[in-house]
Amino acid sequence: MAIDLTGVSETLLIPLYAQWRENRRGRPVLRDAKVDDIVDRLKPPFEKFIPSLTDRPILILRKRIIDQMVAGHLRRHRGRAVVVNMGCGLCTRFDRLDDGSVTWIDVDLAMVAPIWALAFEGHEPRRRFVTGSVAAPDFIDSIEVPAGAVPLFLMEGVSMYLSDEKMQALTARIAARFPGATFIFDAMARWLARGWAFYPSIVVTGSRFTWGLDRPKSCTAWGRGFRVLRDVPLARQLDLLAGPLGWFARFNPLLNAAYRVVMLRLGKPATSAAGRSPPPP
Repeated sequence: MAIDLTGVSETLLIPLYAQWRENRRGRPVLRDAKVDDIVDRLKPPFEKFIPSLTDRPILILRKRIIDQMVAGHLRRHRGRAVVVNMGCGLCTRFDRLDDGSVTWIDVDLAMVAPIWALAFEGHEPRRRFVTGSVAAPDFIDSIEVPAGAVPLFLMEGVSMYLSDEKMQALTARIAARFPGATFIFDAMARWLARGWAFYPSIVVTGSRFTWGLDRPKSCTAWGRGFRVLRDVPLARQLDLLAGPLGWFARFNPLLNAAYRVVMLRLGKPATSAAGRSPPPP
């Protein structure tokens, strides 16, 4: 299949390529059979991407950390969990984590829809694909979740293409429609985002990084009652790739601040009809 993507949308091939390479390591940190299936179906043009020393480690470790966070949400709210995966690209997280009951909503731009149709042909009915832009003011209005559901909003590999204003606006819209929802996203430090020109895979797509996060606690100022539930620097898991040498990385302030995954609570949950708040996410 000819993949006709441009700009930021084309970057969805980068994590696919990273995982495809990871699958071929002798002892992968994370194995993902669905990625091999997608590559066989799509035959994407990986030859245009120049592997760097940091691409695969960053993408695989953030994927593993987010998997752990999402899996925890599914365990705590089995039968009521809803995951809204924003800017999902060709994310295979549903295929890895499906517990048989979660409602899963993958969201990305309309140009990605034809690729979904082939990559995820015959998908589970509890998984829905919705076209839309996370930056659009009416995006959240198009998301429908069942009554009594506990929603988790997820955004992986997207924040660095946004801005403070867009991140604040997105979280405010989610909080207004789904008060108390959980929001997971990854973020690089501002100094790292400024060096976007040193990432060959980004440069060849014509994209650039436009946002970084230095202090996760600053996110609490985005909305009333916003709270940081977890803040996990990727450096804390470098031992999985580099052994004991990687373990010492967790004591390096620069590495700890470079790239992280953040979990936010977006305000207080709405009070139920019985006068009680739903269980926290």
